[in-house]
Amino acid sequence: MRTVLLAFACAAPPFAWCAAPLDEATARLARQHGCLLCHALEPAKPAVVPPSAPAWRDIAARYRGTPDAEDKLVAVVMRGTEPGDRHWAGKAGVVDMPPNPVGISEDDARRIVRWILRLD
Repeated sequence: MRTVLLAFACAAPPFAWCAAPLDEATARLARQHGCLLCHALEPAKPAVVPPSAPAWRDIAARYRGTPDAEDKLVAVVMRGTEPGDRHWAGKAGVVDMPPNPVGISEDDARRIVRWILRLD
């Protein structure tokens, strides 16, 4: 299943399926850092197997109004999730987010997280 998702993510035109506007610089960062391999903009339909990671709109909705949400999410991007962290149960698969300190700079992570938190 993961191979199929990876093949789809690599074959699909980046953000061609996204209804919301996305500035090209942020889109480039997300593509460059492989964010779309696990994340999607929109939540999966109920009949579909949950994706590896929560959709960005779900993340925005969950953290809207949360104090220090930006810093918390940047920390997750940089350090990954705790093993067994299942606070996305039902909306995401069993894959934990790996740490990314070599794969993405904190500045790039913060830029992407800021965009995610502005989603409706």
